[in-house]
Amino acid sequence: MKGKKLRRDNFCFVCGQENPKGMHLKFHRENGRVRARFSLEKYYQGYDNVIHGGIISLILDEAMAYLQNYEERFLTGKIAVRFYNPLFVGEEVEVTAEIKEDRKRIKITRAQMVRISDGKKIAEAEAIMFVKRESE
Repeated sequence: MKGKKLRRDNFCFVCGQENPKGMHLKFHRENGRVRARFSLEKYYQGYDNVIHGGIISLILDEAMAYLQNYEERFLTGKIAVRFYNPLFVGEEVEVTAEIKEDRKRIKITRAQMVRISDGKKIAEAEAIMFVKRESE
């Protein structure tokens, strides 16, 4: 990857608004945290009417990467996901993420996904994020 810059465009599969096949999630920043509310269509299922665990992991990872600022890019070094309850097609959930530990070039991040209707946790993740500065 030497000599290549990590550029932002609006084509991210999770949050890119210009990606016609993307999820188009909208993350909001507040008080050092990131959050998004959404529901997913049948297109993202694994078993009948159950959202695929890989899709849930993808969203948790994206929420943690979204904690980056405009001078940094977060690259996932390691992620661990724990599942608690299934997420069904069409159920509204909220995903939140925060930086648990800041070690300058490495961030330890945490995210969770919670079902809105009953407050049950769907999944949570913790990741080691490597920081790449815009100027590098």
